[in-house]
Formats: sequence, structure tokens, C-alpha cells
Amino acid sequence: MATAEYLAARMSSNAEGSQKDNWAEIAAYHEKRLWYQLSMKLSALIRDEQFVASAGGYSELYKKLIQDVEARMGAHKLAEIAVFLSPKIFPNNAPEGIAFLENARKKLKNTPQDIPADCLLQTAIGTVHLNAGNFPAVKALLEDIEKKLRGIDDVSLAHPQFYELSSEYYRLCGTYAEYFREALKFLGCVNLEKLSSEERRIKAERLAIAAVLGEGIYSFGELLVHPIILALQNPKYDWLLRSLEAFNYGDEKAFDALKGQWVKQVPEAAQMQKQMLEKLRLTGIVEMGFKRPPHDRNISFEEISATTNTPLDEVELLLMRGLSLKLIRGDIDEKARVFYMTWVKPRILSMDQISNLTKNMKEWCGDVDSMERMIQIKGSEMLTAV
Repeated sequence: MATAEYLAARMSSNAEGSQKDNWAEIAAYHEKRLWYQLSMKLSALIRDEQFVASAGGYSELYKKLIQDVEARMGAHKLAEIAVFLSPKIFPNNAPEGIAFLENARKKLKNTPQDIPADCLLQTAIGTVHLNAGNFPAVKALLEDIEKKLRGIDDVSLAHPQFYELSSEYYRLCGTYAEYFREALKFLGCVNLEKLSSEERRIKAERLAIAAVLGEGIYSFGELLVHPIILALQNPKYDWLLRSLEAFNYGDEKAFDALKGQWVKQVPEAAQMQKQMLEKLRLTGIVEMGFKRPPHDRNISFEEISATTNTPLDEVELLLMRGLSLKLIRGDIDEKARVFYMTWVKPRILSMDQISNLTKNMKEWCGDVDSMERMIQIKGSEMLTAV
């Protein structure tokens, strides 16, 4: 059935229905060859279940209308519609769904402007592979998409979907650190209002767990200041929020009260107690560096032991670990049993930490002013003596 005949039939069958105006508008756009307006209209209406029912279902709508005009659509809308329709038409048929998306890719033009749309379609293909458990195919697609996205200066329509796919891939692979980094990138280019409250809660929960268990993650401020963390502000999940705060400050005592929840809620945590304890102690040393004034950065092993709850004979090893991870810089005086701290790794600070840093800056400014006045007085005395 030709597209015009299909539209005429739909207008006739919906002459008295609620979709009458929609079909009349679509038919008018098609007759006048207003492809942009038609693609915009279809992009909105395919999400309307009543309209889809009036069209005879997703498959019928695609075969009798969208397939005829998709080559005339802009790359963005063509990809967007194909990504939406694929799981609707082929909900339980991964090979057919992938073939459908690959066919849409063939209709794109090989131009730089079409790269985001191509990446979006590849990301959807990757999602089908991920749901089917084909991890090697997902990895290959992620590598290919990442290369293409590197050539795009701005955040495109494909970036959020790419980071969501990559984060889910790493999560299912059990790579907490990579999941954490990719999920934060996803949050950086998506509007949180488009996520449901449950989706935000799940993201926040998974990010909190990944931050604590992820290897090489010692900065928690970026997550703690992100609006997504508000999803954990309820009695059922606030143990995760308090855990993040404990790790951010290196507060082992605060975390000790939460260990039971971790063992109960996160099975992997039972086997990672040693790594979690080391991370707490390392962030505790970093926090000591932030708190101390600039003129008092010589920290005794005894103070480090007391603050981080580290056995005295293990403090030097802990400091060497922090130096190797580039969390801190300084010199270890084994004889005096003192660490001369010169630098700590920059990180996003909480309001309390910023307040403490402001206090230190004021003290430093006061010291500078005092030195300036002393030089002026001594300099005047020297000039008078001459």
C-alpha cells in the first residue's frame, strides 16, 4: 500500500477519533513534502500509545509511513526514531533489532555532521548486545564510538547514551572505578529532571558503592556535591551517604558504625575490607594536609597514627603508599619519625573543608601582613642608621 493510500485510510478510520487532527496534519506535511515538520511530528507521536494504536502498531507505522520518508529526514531525527522503534518492534529478537539499526546507519550520509547520529545508532546496537550478554561486541563498539566522539568538540546527542552504555558495561564487568568515572560523565551531560526518582536513586546508590569499592578513587567531593546525591537522603539509603562522608574525611570511626550495612547490603564488601581500610587511612592523611596551616606541615608519625588509627609501625608504609599514588608529596624523616608534607592532591571540597581552607588562608595573609610590617620597621631603622 502506498504511503498516500495508507494515510488516507488512517484519516478515514480516525475521522471521528481523538487522533483525527494528528493524521490530518501528517497527511498535509507529506503531501507538501515538508519533511522536517513531518519528522518532528512523528518523533513526538511515536511516544503516544493512542496514536500508535490508531496507526496499527509500531511495525505497521514504520513499514507503511516512516520507512518511506526516513531517508529524507535529518540525521538526528532518523537516528532518534530508529533507536526508539527498535526495541518496540523487536522486543525479544536481538539479531533483528541490530539489523534494523544497522539498516538505519546505512541511510546516513558519510559526513562529519552525521557522526553524532551514527554514534547514537551504534550505542543502541551496543545496548542490544549488552542485554544479550555479548560483552566482546560491546567493548569493540565502545572503542569505535569513543574514537568518533573525540573528534566532536561539543556535547552531542550521542554522549549521554554512550556514557550510559559504557558505565553499564563496566558495572556488569564488576569494574567499579571505571563505572564510577563513566557514570559521572553521564551525569555531566544529562538533565537530571529527565530521570525518574527511582532512576536517580539507583544511580546514586551504585555510584556511592563504586566510589567506596573502586580502586584508585580517593576523591568523593564531586559526588557529594552533585544533586544526584539527594536521592540518598532517606532512612533506607542514608548509610551510603554517611559512608561517602566518612571516606571524604578519612573518618574510620564513623565508618566502623556502618560496616554491618556494607556486609549486609554489598556482598563484595566482605572481601574488600583491607582495601577499604587503606583507602580510609589514605584519605585521612590527605585531610590532615588540608586542615593544617601552611607553616605547620611537619606531621609526626604518632599524630598520623592517632588520626588515621594506623598502627605506629605501619605509618611509614602508609605514607609510602600515599606518595606512590601521588595523593601527597613530601619527605619522610625516618630518624625523627616525621613527615614533611609539601603538597596534597587537589580535590573538590565540601563547605566545611572550604571553610577550613579559608581559615588557613586568612592566617597566611595575617602572617604576610606581619612580615610586611616588620620589614617596613626594620628597613626604616636601617635607613635611619645609615
